Amino acid sequence: MADDYLNRFLGDEITKDYKETSEVLPSWVDKSNASFPAYKMIHTLKQEKFRFIQGHGKKTDYNKKSNYEINKAEVAKKIDKTAQSIFHASSYSSELRRCLDDVNEKLAKAKDKKLERKAHGLQHLSKEELKSKTRSSTEELKLIKQSNCEKLYARLLSNMPLDVKRKLGL
Repeated sequence: MADDYLNRFLGDEITKDYKETSEVLPSWVDKSNASFPAYKMIHTLKQEKFRFIQGHGKKTDYNKKSNYEINKAEVAKKIDKTAQSIFHASSYSSELRRCLDDVNEKLAKAKDKKLERKAHGLQHLSKEELKSKTRSSTEELKLIKQSNCEKLYARLLSNMPLDVKRKLGL
């Protein structure tokens, strides 16, 4: 029941990724030392950062790297260890750093992909572009109105009865 709620709330991709990380652990992760909680925390933070990226599309949202990137101190603080001990002084440190780098690389790619989206709408145009677009639209509209008026007049004359045309002098 909780899994169904989680699937609906987070979306299938996020929960699928979470289930994959919870089922298959790399060989360097051991439940008897700090590598296991650090590995789990990296993937938990990864989900949080992905959710942030999904919800924010402006470049100014990414001024702070901590919004979209996981740092060593953040992971260490969450598991009540020091960054030095888990990322530099242990036997699994090099693998853990590589894992963190891979996750940050994926997050950076997701951020770049989100920011690549072309801005649509008038609010993203400059003042000069808006002025020229308005002028051209106004001229087009004027030509269309004139064309429609001429077509309507021609149709009216062609459909008008002959006796009405004589009385009007046409």
